[in-house]
Amino acid sequence: MKLLFLSLFLFLMAFSQEVRVSAIVQGRVERVYVKEGQRVNKGDLLVSIDPVLYKTQRDSLKAQLSAQKIALEKVERDFKRYEELFNRGLLSRSEYEDWKSKYERELYQHESIRAQLERVEKLIEYCTLRSPIKGVVKRLFVREDIFINGTQNPEVLLLLEEK
Repeated sequence: MKLLFLSLFLFLMAFSQEVRVSAIVQGRVERVYVKEGQRVNKGDLLVSIDPVLYKTQRDSLKAQLSAQKIALEKVERDFKRYEELFNRGLLSRSEYEDWKSKYERELYQHESIRAQLERVEKLIEYCTLRSPIKGVVKRLFVREDIFINGTQNPEVLLLLEEK
């Protein structure tokens, strides 16, 4: 019987692949939804990490973006007015270039904040780990209420892929 079990295990291992599920974010593990030995399907929820750090950043960036949008709109209106004056020959090239540079700086700052906001939104999504495959949870490396740092200890669990 042991020989049959060992042969079956080795047969399954030959057609299986281990997949390590890792976190790229940091935070407190809110909930572990699976147990060792549990079967999971692709897309099943495995672990959730508290996104409070990233939500705070998101809220701050949204406020910055809102204020920056107002500043950008004002500078854009002023620039268009000065551009019109320049085109009519009523403004020097250096004054025009100054306003153009000011407008371009505001535009760059706006785009920079918007890109940071998009990045933080993605990090909030990454606080929810889902199974990339259909398989069996072979080993858990985390438990609820521990702090993980995605760059130092990224592994959350090990899955054995079912074929």
